[in-house]
Amino acid sequence: MKRAESSYLMATDQRNELADLLFEPASVAATIHEAASLGFRNCRITQDAPFDLSDTDAAKALEEWLDREQFHYMWRPAFVVQDPFRPSIVTEYPELVITW
Repeated sequence: MKRAESSYLMATDQRNELADLLFEPASVAATIHEAASLGFRNCRITQDAPFDLSDTDAAKALEEWLDREQFHYMWRPAFVVQDPFRPSIVTEYPELVITW
């Protein structure tokens, strides 16, 4: 295995682990319940790292759960400014917004 392939697999494994934590249906259900009890009609699953996790197995499983529970959801762009002195350097990645 070449170094590039090894690095790619390592990064993919780390992203999958992060997605498993973020998109676990029980924790998302608790987040929805908490937001609804405060009067909100939506919540956004935020993340610290600017990774596109929308194609992970955990995200797809969560989408299936949201469909079964009749929630609405969309992947909205989030932006991270990498360098405040050069605002043209911006990283865009999708975050999940759930509405009810």
